[in-house]
Amino acid sequence: MNVSELARQAGTSPGTVRFYERQGVLPAARREGNGYRLYDDVDLCRLRVLVSLRGLGLSVIESGQLASQCAAGQCDDMCSDLLPRLASRRAEIAAARAELEHLDAELVRLEGAIDRGAPNATLCLERRDRGAASMRLPVRA
Repeated sequence: MNVSELARQAGTSPGTVRFYERQGVLPAARREGNGYRLYDDVDLCRLRVLVSLRGLGLSVIESGQLASQCAAGQCDDMCSDLLPRLASRRAEIAAARAELEHLDAELVRLEGAIDRGAPNATLCLERRDRGAASMRLPVRA
């Protein structure tokens, strides 16, 4: 199959396939007499694994290494190697969620303070009078 067909079957683009080849995570394709890339079912399997792992947020290099294991018939080893990476990825996602929840809570708090015209130590936009020690957000009219 050619690069377009390979990409279509793997759910990606021909440009992505070429990128993975340039990065060395896919082996260079065999070439037909006209110079077109030629792929087989093993290439398709490797690319599907690679695309799936990339979709989970693994790096190009990690995904390529794991996909190579599977393409070499070492799928059980690949799964064993994948487990700690999945746990690490889930920890990253949990941390990102916590950060987003904290950010959302801060935005809600700040939004409420602005709506009420309440003093806010986080965001200081204007002084009410020159001698005042506290800052105050301007009140929307």
